[in-house]
Amino acid sequence: MRELVLVDFDDTLVETAPAFQEAREALFQRLVVEGFSREEAHRVHHLDVEPELLVLFGMGPFRMEPSFRDTYLRLCLHGGRRPDHRVAEECAALGRDFMGHPRVMPGTLEALAELAAATSTILYSQASHPDFQLARMRESGVTEIVAPDRIRITPNKTSEAFLEALAYFHVSHPAGSTMIGNSFRSDINPALAAGGGAILVEPYEMWSYDNVPPFSEDFLRFPTFPEAVEYLLANGGHPGPAGV
Repeated sequence: MRELVLVDFDDTLVETAPAFQEAREALFQRLVVEGFSREEAHRVHHLDVEPELLVLFGMGPFRMEPSFRDTYLRLCLHGGRRPDHRVAEECAALGRDFMGHPRVMPGTLEALAELAAATSTILYSQASHPDFQLARMRESGVTEIVAPDRIRITPNKTSEAFLEALAYFHVSHPAGSTMIGNSFRSDINPALAAGGGAILVEPYEMWSYDNVPPFSEDFLRFPTFPEAVEYLLANGGHPGPAGV
């Protein structure tokens, strides 16, 4: 088995992207009512506002309120319109308190328990507010399977952060590790670049920020986390060429 299996949380174990997507869809519909084209609203939000807000607020839900408000304000600026404070706050409200209780994907807790019983397993998550993220993990029930001292939360999942996580859990050779996650940018590429193995749990829809080319083709992909775990347990924890 692998020395260490690192498991992503959002959209690998719990549904996060659907809540974000539903909130964004509500924003775009509201902006269309205000007379902006959906295409322009989409472009301004994803290409202008979101990259700036990611730098300021990082990953997680806390950027959504200012991001939604700024999308409306930026559209007004581009169109030479005077912003309506009421509309700006309505847009901001769509990005506030939208996530609710974490929605655990079918079979993931059982699969995580099987994996943790078979090999050294940690939760490796990306969030700018670790206390908030840990609280969501507790709500989902995963901390009853993987103890809090086996959880690593980092602001940005880079190859350097991946190596730091391995060192923290006393893994000296990256080839002895496997990363399971849904994002090319945050899960697959950092692991491969660091010399580890990787398994992609295919997202229902790739977020534009995550939709980057893979570092290499030395990874496996499965539709769900339980299927990825089933493969690992049946194959001694080897995810493919990078882990051999």
